[in-house]
Amino acid sequence: MKVNEKLSILVLPKSARKSKDGSLSLDIRITINLKRAVISSGQKVPENLWDQEAGRMRGNSQDARLLNNDIERCKVKLRQLYSWLESQGEEVTVEMLKDAYQGKTEQPKTLLNAIDFVIERFEKKVEKHHRSIASLKKLRTIRAKTVNFIQHQYKSKDLRLDKIRFAFAEDFVDYLMLDEDINGNTAKKYLKHVKHAIKTGVERNWIPTNPIQTYKCGYIDPERDILTEQEIMTLYNKHFEIKRLEEIKDVYLFMCFTGFAYKDTSLLTTDHIIDFFDGQQWVVKNRHKVTSTVCRESVPLLPIAKEIIEKYNDHPVRKTNGLLLPVLSNQKYNAYLKEIVTICGINKTLTTHTARHTFATTVTLANGVPIETVSALLGHKSIKTTQIYAKIVAQKIGDDMNELKKKLMVKMPAKLNQVSVISIE
Repeated sequence: MKVNEKLSILVLPKSARKSKDGSLSLDIRITINLKRAVISSGQKVPENLWDQEAGRMRGNSQDARLLNNDIERCKVKLRQLYSWLESQGEEVTVEMLKDAYQGKTEQPKTLLNAIDFVIERFEKKVEKHHRSIASLKKLRTIRAKTVNFIQHQYKSKDLRLDKIRFAFAEDFVDYLMLDEDINGNTAKKYLKHVKHAIKTGVERNWIPTNPIQTYKCGYIDPERDILTEQEIMTLYNKHFEIKRLEEIKDVYLFMCFTGFAYKDTSLLTTDHIIDFFDGQQWVVKNRHKVTSTVCRESVPLLPIAKEIIEKYNDHPVRKTNGLLLPVLSNQKYNAYLKEIVTICGINKTLTTHTARHTFATTVTLANGVPIETVSALLGHKSIKTTQIYAKIVAQKIGDDMNELKKKLMVKMPAKLNQVSVISIE
């Protein structure tokens, strides 16, 4: 049977291999670009029942149906293998097709093979509660974006690992930013996961080296909105008649004065408040992160945080579920925050996470708390992580420089302390 100008498939009986019962062995002859190869079908047919013109066994018996179905499956498999080999961008030969059909050569692994392998292992870790479902969802999103990119860039459903070149990395990031409208940091995080999948391919001996290993997935620290002390007090002094807005405001302020993230705050109960060794009340909880290590976050309760907790002593969530505060869904939380800042005249975009930034900067670092202490309060394993949050506010820098001026006025000659205005032409 001729499939296209390059490939034809014929099923032929071999009279030289006639059995004692008079049946003939059937071979499958494949022809590509006028070159032939023969594959044994493993089937036999009575000589008088074989229809060479139709390439099938005559009749409607069960034996005829089974044999003809088996012949058709062989043809379909050969066509599929030929199409797959051709999609890899190489000239397909009869030897390649025959070897692939007989399973003598392992099909080259693809990028999606590598990503799926990573996802499958990750799924098992999620089942054992070693990793989070949220992280698994991100991996699946990255896979979907990779499929879209391969289709867009290579007009193919998949990409062989050994066909990936260094330019893949830059093209992938550009595609995510320009076509998928994803910001640069997120695009490079996606690429970082793809690099890991390719590295897994190297570790499994699917390819010798990672072609995009040297591509740098640099992170550009974005400008983060944080509240100033004045803005914090504006929120604190504002009372909302609408219950949901008042509750969201209080939860946000609690996070500003404890540094707890949204998820951790939503899980806090009265059991997490502990009378600590210093005689003060602390909130002590393991951070809600499914990782190989546990990060404990222990924070002494500042007066405003205490006040907010006491405010909700009689709230239904406290009495029914023992939860410390009424925390809504993340989506509603962020939506209501937009209403709150508009009413308060605060021209900033606040989200659940900006409270944590505010705690790290305005509440602690700007008031002289050492970064090592802030890192411990936030439950970070490394100070490097804290430095991402710790954008020192301008007021703190100004206060430090004023202190320096006072010291210099005492130590240095009066002439050096004369104040003058620099004129810039």
